[in-house]
Amino acid sequence: MRKKANIPPLAHSCFLLCLSIFTTIACRGQVHHDTLMSVDIRAKKKVSSEARLDVFSSGQKISSIDSTTLQQYSNQSIANLISQQLPVFVKSYSFNGLATVSFRGASAAQSQVMWNGVPIRNAALGVADISTLPVLFANKVNVVYGSSGALYGSGNIGGALLIESEKAIFDTGHRSLSGSFGTGSFNQFSGSIKGAISRKKWYLSANAFTQTAQNNYPYKTSSGSEQKMQNGRLQSVSGMMKTAYKLDNNNVVDINLWYQQYARQIPPALFEPYSVKHQEDNSFRTVAKWTHNATRHNLYAKASFISDLIKYEDSSVQLSTSNQVHQYYIETGWKQILGNNTQLLVFTPVQLSALPNGVDSQKQTRFALATALNRKFANKKVDLSVQARAELINNTKIFLPGFGLSYRIAEWLGLRGNIQRTYRAPSLNELYYFPGGNTNLKPENGWSGDMGYRATAHSGKLSFIHDLSAFSRNINDWIVWLGGAVWTPHNLAKVHSRGVETENRIAYKTGNWRINLSVNTSYILSTTTASYVIDDASIGKQIPYAPRYNGRLILGVNFKQLYVSYNHSYTGYRFITTDESAYLEPYQTGNILAAYTFDINKIKLQLNAQYNNIYGANYSVAGFRPMPLSNWITGIRITL
Repeated sequence: MRKKANIPPLAHSCFLLCLSIFTTIACRGQVHHDTLMSVDIRAKKKVSSEARLDVFSSGQKISSIDSTTLQQYSNQSIANLISQQLPVFVKSYSFNGLATVSFRGASAAQSQVMWNGVPIRNAALGVADISTLPVLFANKVNVVYGSSGALYGSGNIGGALLIESEKAIFDTGHRSLSGSFGTGSFNQFSGSIKGAISRKKWYLSANAFTQTAQNNYPYKTSSGSEQKMQNGRLQSVSGMMKTAYKLDNNNVVDINLWYQQYARQIPPALFEPYSVKHQEDNSFRTVAKWTHNATRHNLYAKASFISDLIKYEDSSVQLSTSNQVHQYYIETGWKQILGNNTQLLVFTPVQLSALPNGVDSQKQTRFALATALNRKFANKKVDLSVQARAELINNTKIFLPGFGLSYRIAEWLGLRGNIQRTYRAPSLNELYYFPGGNTNLKPENGWSGDMGYRATAHSGKLSFIHDLSAFSRNINDWIVWLGGAVWTPHNLAKVHSRGVETENRIAYKTGNWRINLSVNTSYILSTTTASYVIDDASIGKQIPYAPRYNGRLILGVNFKQLYVSYNHSYTGYRFITTDESAYLEPYQTGNILAAYTFDINKIKLQLNAQYNNIYGANYSVAGFRPMPLSNWITGIRITL
């Protein structure tokens, strides 16, 4: 008998608690209008409240998704947002399946995901399922390409996805309330409510989001016949609360709470006649932070507790597992302005990850001391950052240096480059998972570097941006899972990743019209160069699930309150074996998004609609997991 994805009472309680807070805000609220401004990638304006990103990341490529785009995707997941807006690879296991992000030919385990400066990858799995992260809870989304282990910790080899919640506003006149409802193909329904209220000394906000879907979408089999997906039901509920208190003009304390429950059936793969699999993901995340701001220095301390629980059940083989992991994270930091052009940052991250079963060997501790120095020269044309991190992982000592430099040759042309040491310790599951864990795994380590330039041009109503990056990364003891009935992680001796990325954007503005065209591409080779196995067929072959070619085209048109965009993506061959003996065909998808914003009696409304895979492409991102054909989403957002 197939089981439905049921939402537990705790999840309902969380949602109702947020709803009751919103009701209170609505009763006391005033009309408030937000003006959303578009932010160009790597614009001069501040892109993050994190000094590590905004001050000490010289020489690195950074992409920021603007607030308007975040609002348009507010009822969708971070996975959908990233896959449609940035030229990075999101590995998705069907419409409501696991989705992970990888950068520059790296594995998902080599990509860092952080929320408010705290790593939120599942400490046991070593990856983050970004399909479960709602865009609604993100006020800023930034991507750092390439390694930056000194700043964001060991394990950050390919890149980092940085998510930030909204910043507290201390204003006696600030009140806001918004809600949305959406529906779409395959019985998709979603609803959200979001509100905030503040006074001179305190700030309170709360968000709640829920969705359900049958996900019985049609797909084509290998023989060309069309079938409907079975066992794909999804239900989820998420809630986030933030409270902040202003002790005085220099000191602020804030607490963020995030609970979510994601219950989903797992559809059958193409080689399975049916599936009764079911998975439930429960996450509880907290971050408490104290910040002291002065004229020339800044002090902070943050503490976080994260609990992830994954329950998996397959009644057809009488299998039921429960995987729970706890993460404790503490960080203190000090930033000092040493002169008009020099800043220093020192911080001490401490992280403990544990499978709560009382087995000492199934714990991982990380103690680190990190520092970063930023210096500007030659009338601020030269921007230099030097980083270093000493880290103790259990009993292993590592040192992660980094160096980045950017040079503005002229107003229209700038150069950048950086060199970083990389290191990743095996995750708890890679070491101890039963069956399949491998306690003999070696940590991944190596060096990476990249360089690039950025050119801009402006002529009246027309502007142009061209950016190119080239990178190279050598990793020893790369970890890959191999096997048949039982999969086990193994070390490859050496992997060399290298490639070229381009970003191109043309913008035209006249009167009430604004037209943007961007074309982003990447060409990546990530190949095995040495192996511990004699006559290994993987030598010189592409790493599994590292597409060589990736591209995005986005055409957006604004006219007054109307916005329409067309998004076209191309993803090249993905080999699913280390010797390139099996692969997935390239695919292209086109998506259309439209949004119209207007006011009725001081109430702001936004109507939005999205039509995905308009050409009906038959494709799979991951092996034997078909994605849906053409589908649509529509919704309405109301802001008071």
